[in-house]
Amino acid sequence: MPDNKLFGKNQLIFPGKIALITDTFYAINGVSRTYQQFADYCRKKNIHLDIFTLGEKASQRKKGTVNIYQFASVWPIKYYYDLPPFDARIISPGLKERLLAKNYDLIHLATPGSLGLASRLILNKSLVPKIGVFHTLLADYARDWTKFGLKKMPEKIQGSIGEISGNLAWQILKWFYAKCDLVLAPSHDIAEKIKVLGRPVELFPRGVDLKIFNPSHRKKNLSGKKPIALYVGRLSVEKNLDLLVKIWQKRNDYELWLAGNGPYQNGLKAQLPKAKFFGYLSGKKLSEVYASADFFVFPSVTDTFGNAVLEAAASGLPSIVTDCGGPKELVKNKITGFIIRPTAPDFSRAINYLIKNKNERKKMGENAHLTAQNRNWPKAFSQLLNIYTKLCNKHQVSSST
Repeated sequence: MPDNKLFGKNQLIFPGKIALITDTFYAINGVSRTYQQFADYCRKKNIHLDIFTLGEKASQRKKGTVNIYQFASVWPIKYYYDLPPFDARIISPGLKERLLAKNYDLIHLATPGSLGLASRLILNKSLVPKIGVFHTLLADYARDWTKFGLKKMPEKIQGSIGEISGNLAWQILKWFYAKCDLVLAPSHDIAEKIKVLGRPVELFPRGVDLKIFNPSHRKKNLSGKKPIALYVGRLSVEKNLDLLVKIWQKRNDYELWLAGNGPYQNGLKAQLPKAKFFGYLSGKKLSEVYASADFFVFPSVTDTFGNAVLEAAASGLPSIVTDCGGPKELVKNKITGFIIRPTAPDFSRAINYLIKNKNERKKMGENAHLTAQNRNWPKAFSQLLNIYTKLCNKHQVSSST
């Protein structure tokens, strides 16, 4: 461990070596994008960061002070559409040797997948400070996926088996985070929910790229004669997209755009033949679609943060979100959008208001864009490094007494 003076209160750059363990780094999701941004930040700031992740084949890449160690899944089990496969072997060959050989100053356990669980086992007796991150409501997902998979069975049976799946997932999560000195939550809502883990909790700051997501990318040729409602994200059952189906099937006074893909894509296309499906978008095309819409709709009740809501705000769109989960903390009700109950009547009323009040809709979008200016990635990661520093200082003090 470096000398305690290196972790002083005014130290802006973390001077130690960080090990980041994440089952998802190259995947297409909010968690992966966050850590890709963090890796880029550490490289630019000359911070030593080693990333341990899973992939189809073993490899090692070096970018300045950032090393990426990718381990191949020995017995991969694909259990969900866009989540990394769970390795039934659990401990990948070479993981223990590399993880214990580098004398890290801080361990960042990002995901409780097979690589995260393996690292938790390997580091069980390690005295190095450990931070765990709660990115996803896996217990809620397990319950919903189970119920959806048993949809042909009686509702009571669906509910009972779904609850068993959810409770089992919680027990695994409690074990995973038990040895963490600190657990990071993406929102205040999730911070309250994970108090059941019995560990200290702080917020994990997030950001948005204000150059990529910006109203300046608006394209007139994309816009139609009707107001455009946009959804961006995974097309899957846990995103509560059936709510949009209920609303959209009964009206035609606005266009509905959906960007993303997932296991529910064909089902949605069958029910929403008039909607425009872009599939997965990235780069310039995604920027243009965001900026060319008129407002954002996000019916999810299970998201812990909602990266897409922040991207929409940066793009100048007011958002309609539910009063469940993390996304509601990214919206100022009636100022940058609406926070409402996850019901068709409530969503419809909010949509009606934005359609009929063009000037107010534009003002909300401008307010959203201004609010997003304070959520850039450098600021977010500077706050994360301060969390690292506080934990290391606390650990050094307790070790010396």
